[in-house]
Amino acid sequence: GDVRGRGLMIGIELVTDRHTKGPALPEAKLVMELLKDEGVIVGRGGLHGNVLRLQPPMVITKADCERFIGALRRALTVVQPQVSART
Repeated sequence: GDVRGRGLMIGIELVTDRHTKGPALPEAKLVMELLKDEGVIVGRGGLHGNVLRLQPPMVITKADCERFIGALRRALTVVQPQVSART
């Protein structure tokens, strides 16, 4: 839906449809659990609870970023078919 933030504090809004921007709360919860299973902790926020909150430490490394991106990609690959089936 939207990626916003400043500096290292970033919010990634998950939506069920790019046009209607319907909140994807169950999917956000699942992504959080899948990331946690890989040792990556993110917060959740936003009006509907569908925004993943990223707040990495100041000492984050390139390897840390690559690990996060890989884990997020795998999680979204699991979640994407569920969203597509509903729309």
